[in-house]
Amino acid sequence: MHLSEATHLDMNPRLTSVVFRLNREKLDALKELSRTTRIRQSEYLREAISDLLAKYEARFVD
Repeated sequence: MHLSEATHLDMNPRLTSVVFRLNREKLDALKELSRTTRIRQSEYLREAISDLLAKYEARFVD
């Protein structure tokens, strides 16, 4: 998934909030990336989850 596709998903009214823990080092790196690129942290996280699910998609297909 490209970032433009991830941005398009932000318009989905069916988004649900999720709470999870992340170590401080990774959170700080994500915040810095977001700050320097002016792309929301949530957009990066949605993109990362989409990439991960695509990577393991074959495991979900019967």
